[in-house]
Amino acid sequence: MNKECPSCGQATEIEVGFYYGTGYVSYGLSVAFSVATFIAWKVLIGMTFSVDDDRMLYWMATNITLLIIVQPILMRLSRTLWLGWFVSYEEDWKSNPIEEPERVVEGQMNNW
Repeated sequence: MNKECPSCGQATEIEVGFYYGTGYVSYGLSVAFSVATFIAWKVLIGMTFSVDDDRMLYWMATNITLLIIVQPILMRLSRTLWLGWFVSYEEDWKSNPIEEPERVVEGQMNNW
């Protein structure tokens, strides 16, 4: 990930461990995606919960495959949403200076 935005210069690492919360956002997006695929599968293909019907198994296999494929998109979207919740939009960002993050300690940035 870039250290700062290439267009406006906004720092993307606000503090050490800033993006830990994106796991919760990504989880919520994954659940919403799974619910949407379940509803689409039920409406388009149909599904019963009987022992002889394998359509639930086919939906689960399809959903897992789709989640693996869209995982990079969900990860980036969750980081963007997380950053957007904590950094407000400045309409006149070209003329107003960007505030430096106050809690960034360079010595601790890659100290995982």
